[in-house]
Amino acid sequence: MHIVNLWSSGLVQDKPCERGALLGEYHHPYFNKRFSLKLIGHNDLARFCRWMNDPRVAHFWQQAWSEEKQWQYLSDKLADAHTLPLIGYLDDQPFAYLEVYWAARDKLAGYYDAAPYDRGIHLLVGEQSCRGPDNFRCWMTCLSHLIYQSQPKTQRIVLEPRADNVRLMKHMAGLGYHKQFEFDFPHKRAALLMGHRAHFYEHIFAKYDECESVA
Repeated sequence: MHIVNLWSSGLVQDKPCERGALLGEYHHPYFNKRFSLKLIGHNDLARFCRWMNDPRVAHFWQQAWSEEKQWQYLSDKLADAHTLPLIGYLDDQPFAYLEVYWAARDKLAGYYDAAPYDRGIHLLVGEQSCRGPDNFRCWMTCLSHLIYQSQPKTQRIVLEPRADNVRLMKHMAGLGYHKQFEFDFPHKRAALLMGHRAHFYEHIFAKYDECESVA
């Protein structure tokens, strides 16, 4: 495991700012793949725009925009006081856009009892070759592990996908992220999914024969 900086303090002055910098990396021994996270930069814009304009992605994200508008969105996230906008890699293939955020400082905190160190995730997989249940289990397990290991006080990870994203919720349930309830965001009907650190390490991470100490 190689964690560089997943913004463990959450303090604005500590937020990583070097675009393209490696912020986290983990080699999954069960799937024999390396998952890594880099802070998004302008060099990623064309790829990000292509992903967002993929009909499968656009159906849920509703961001089939021009490059100019997409870069404004990303610039806002890079400047945001609680969100890390990231590109996910499987081995050397960039395949996903991920936002890892401090949930207690997000609008989501108005809809559930957020703890100070809860982290949240927004996600999309842009490359067809990296989709599928095995790839999902691999990288989502790695991502969860990196988030938990970056801050020992983080006991929960949350997501708020669209309530009709049944496929995602099924995949997430298999990794211990269970639906708590549905609620209305201004822009969508959402479902709150929540994973717990103890359950993750006892029932999800352990079954992949990981021998590293994670206590």
